Amino acid sequence: MSKNRNIVVFWIDEAPREDFRERMERAGMQVFTADNYTDGVEWLSNPRNVEICDAVILDVNCKIRHSDSHESTDSFRDYASRVLSRCEGEDRHIPWFVFTTGSGYDESLLNAIPMREWTRRQFYRKNEDQEPLINDIRELTKHSENVLLRERYTGLFDLCSDEATNIRLRSLLTRLEDPSCKTDTTIFNTTRKLLAFTVTYGREHGLFTDDINSLREAMRRLTEIHDMAPDIVPSYITNNYYALADVVNKGSHSQDEEGDEEGSLTVDRDVLSGDASYLTRVVIYQLLTILQWLRQLPTELHEIEAYSKHIDLILNAPILSYEGWTGYLQYDGSNWHYGKCIIRERDGYPVTARTKIRLKNVQTNKFYFTKKQYPFYAQYDILEKD
Repeated sequence: MSKNRNIVVFWIDEAPREDFRERMERAGMQVFTADNYTDGVEWLSNPRNVEICDAVILDVNCKIRHSDSHESTDSFRDYASRVLSRCEGEDRHIPWFVFTTGSGYDESLLNAIPMREWTRRQFYRKNEDQEPLINDIRELTKHSENVLLRERYTGLFDLCSDEATNIRLRSLLTRLEDPSCKTDTTIFNTTRKLLAFTVTYGREHGLFTDDINSLREAMRRLTEIHDMAPDIVPSYITNNYYALADVVNKGSHSQDEEGDEEGSLTVDRDVLSGDASYLTRVVIYQLLTILQWLRQLPTELHEIEAYSKHIDLILNAPILSYEGWTGYLQYDGSNWHYGKCIIRERDGYPVTARTKIRLKNVQTNKFYFTKKQYPFYAQYDILEKD
């Protein structure tokens, strides 16, 4: 499961130290980087990037452009002021920090670093001041609207490895807390893009295979997994995916699109008129439910590989995957089962929804009345009674 990262830091450095980056991430920070000042200024010139940014770190000895062969202190001398002007705008104040080796430079360069009323140190040394820098970033951003928003929706932003996804999620959550959300039809298009992101995320974390690129393919695979192993993909996930995809696909089309379906027109029309005044909130909460569930996917490479192999086993060799399974059974009104594997209660060994069991001796179900719905049959041991 991913860790909570509620502070977004933008770091300009031609060679950002991995040890410090890992330290920041452990401290609850998400880090975006640029290896030169030209790209850094461009990143901060994008208002949508500025909206999600909580702190900026600058290196003194950096490249001016990505194509430069060597770093130079000229980059800081000539471009730092452009960075600071974007951090200290009228609408937004972003604390900035100079992080440098602190040696081998013209002393006047370091002395010229401007001090603000909130400044804790004029600059931080890369070897000695990592912890003080992290502490100061946390202290100076703890009341940021972004940080408070991410704390209210703990863990969801951890899924956002790129700026675009972070921006879209922030946009949705901000609008969710705005009363005008009820008639905001742009929510459907933003949600559709984030729903497409879930396919990419699932592919990168072992849930989907590399050949699954569309939402339709992803939903089909989720249904297949749910049917075989409902504890891996619960029904509320498949139900939310199908319902959400239907609404946002219809709500993401303009009414003047040629050939638009009636369903598309109905969604926009009813939301704008107020007849479906809760639909936008329903859509956002359905998406958040899916994102929250995705957080349980593995994040370490070896865990992702094991998870992917386990799902392949479930779909391609279900007898092997059911053998030894432990957990709680489902009841369809007549039969106790787990996924597509049925059991028959034995005298003296009654089963309820709170009886933990282990499946054993899994085989093809040959019982005429149930084999179509449940192609596998197993005996069982009771591990815990309710």
